[in-house]
Amino acid sequence: MCKKLIQRVTASTLLLIWPLLGMADPIVFSSGIEGGGYWSAATRLQAVATDMGLEVQVEESPGSLHNLARLLDDGDPASLVLAQADALQHYLNEHPGVSDNIEILENIGQECVFILTGSNSAIQTDKDLQQSKDYKLAISSPDSGVAVTYAYMTTLVPGLAGTSVLYTDTEAAVNGLNAADNGEVDAVMLVHRPKEYSPEVDLALRNPDQFHFVRVTDERFKGELPGGEAVYRSLKLAIPVPDSEERREVATICVKGLLVANKEKLSRDQRDKLGELVTVHWMEVYATDR
Repeated sequence: MCKKLIQRVTASTLLLIWPLLGMADPIVFSSGIEGGGYWSAATRLQAVATDMGLEVQVEESPGSLHNLARLLDDGDPASLVLAQADALQHYLNEHPGVSDNIEILENIGQECVFILTGSNSAIQTDKDLQQSKDYKLAISSPDSGVAVTYAYMTTLVPGLAGTSVLYTDTEAAVNGLNAADNGEVDAVMLVHRPKEYSPEVDLALRNPDQFHFVRVTDERFKGELPGGEAVYRSLKLAIPVPDSEERREVATICVKGLLVANKEKLSRDQRDKLGELVTVHWMEVYATDR
């Protein structure tokens, strides 16, 4: 009897002190598509966190909106996500009252708009996309930050709304831009870091005789979004061509990428260690191209 009582007491005591021993559940980090820029950023952060004794579990995601939905779902374990600034603002506008749980921990750099067309396309600038010609634009997913970015772009430049969006495999869509039957879309849009070589952008950089980048330069993109501050910045990028000394100029707009936490889902120790990570060890996550 005494032995069983001791076992019960010991088990109860362990349950009480388990959190104090640092055995809390790992931070669930919803990132991006495996192999993509958000995924890479998340795995770098995971490595730095591990060295600090902070357990982080990285999970794949289709994009910013999916991440934010998980972050603000009380029944979902995700407590840390990556999201574009415009996607975050859009989500908070659509879900008033949840912003108190949100904490922006760090800026993870610029995410830039890349719109690709075939070499023979009449679409040279964003002004061409504003013409009522039933253009079709390929975007990977309605849950992606790309979809939110284009939605915001049409808010600032209403003429873009005449271009319809087709959610599809953007890599396949790029390969079809120069098809004899003109393919299923007229242009393909991506949003990612300037030095992140997606297969679509990589293909366009290597084959300037087959593809070109649409110039996104309308001054209205610099204006404020309804109900919030401006999140877009106009830039002229000089992007290195892979395996070459050449560079391609791309005039476009860029938006901040953010590391965002739900502070209600984190323990005090986890919040303290994340704070230390972004203030002391952040350059180990983003040493260059910030």
